[in-house]
Amino acid sequence: MLYAGNIDHRFHRLVLHTLLAYYWAAPLAADVVVLANGDCLTGEVAALKDAKLSLDTTYAGTINIDWSEVSSIQADGFFQVRAENGVHYRGAIQMNQEGLQVIGQETAPVDPLEVVEITPTSNGDPPGFWQILDGNIDLGYTFNRGNSRLNQSTLGVKGSYRREKYRLSGSVTSLFSRQANSDPTNRQTADARYDRYINLRHFSFLIGSAERNDRQKLDLRSRVGGGFGRTLIKSKDEELSLLGGLNFVNEQFRLEGDDAPLLNGPSSGEGLIGVEYRTILIPGIDVTSKLSFLPKVILQRGRYRLEYDGTVRVSLASNFSWSLTLFDRFDSSPPQEGVQRNDYGVISALGYSF
Repeated sequence: MLYAGNIDHRFHRLVLHTLLAYYWAAPLAADVVVLANGDCLTGEVAALKDAKLSLDTTYAGTINIDWSEVSSIQADGFFQVRAENGVHYRGAIQMNQEGLQVIGQETAPVDPLEVVEITPTSNGDPPGFWQILDGNIDLGYTFNRGNSRLNQSTLGVKGSYRREKYRLSGSVTSLFSRQANSDPTNRQTADARYDRYINLRHFSFLIGSAERNDRQKLDLRSRVGGGFGRTLIKSKDEELSLLGGLNFVNEQFRLEGDDAPLLNGPSSGEGLIGVEYRTILIPGIDVTSKLSFLPKVILQRGRYRLEYDGTVRVSLASNFSWSLTLFDRFDSSPPQEGVQRNDYGVISALGYSF
């Protein structure tokens, strides 16, 4: 015969075991990623960017997987998928041998080879600011000892925020150099740009920048401008764009002597013809290059400037990377005497991607 106390005791044990089983089983619910070689990985799909699928796991941290090696995905939740033609899709995702499907109000098939970016969203809403903010913080230091004593430190921050109709980007760099028996030199730059997409291949842009360079005796060069651009090549691992526009520029140079006044140049107009290129050589190695031709069009006609920035970035463990940057600033006719027309350098830095 069973007494009421025994029945209550067994009932309580059954409820307790059920709750414990649910507690331990709940973490097992996870996204499943199957690779081309048949390996099955479980975790949480964090993002797809730069041809790398990030999978957060409890057993190995964040795993970055080559997108070309992914055979299928079974994921819970909602995502935003951006194709290489610029079209955005939102919904749940499911990928198998037949391709990738984004299941929202309607089911949209997307060729996996054309997928550029996958970002988690909340209930199908557009991703938040921090989810699609993309950038790097780079820090470098160089010192030489021997016939000369040279110390050089660099700091750089770059960021990009993209929506379906526009993109905001900007960067700040600072280079400080000190050498024995000479004055220290500084070089600082800051720029920002707003791109507004007209269609899949054309966009308009607004730009603003400020620059200071001791080696060119430049106290401040500020400029604002805008124009139009066309994207010639656009894929998940390669992009090539041409830009054309007009800038309004003001320059201030330093004269010789500590108490000498600034040489204020008149505001002038510059044309802008630019080429921007970005490619992923192999997964984990990213190359960006930007060249701008800036001829004077209002005052000081015949003078022109060239600006070049190129960076090779190699992914390391987790979000860390190593970068090598070459910059060059050429002025065909510097307003200040005793200034070299060319100012260039190479920067090596350790970076953190966000």
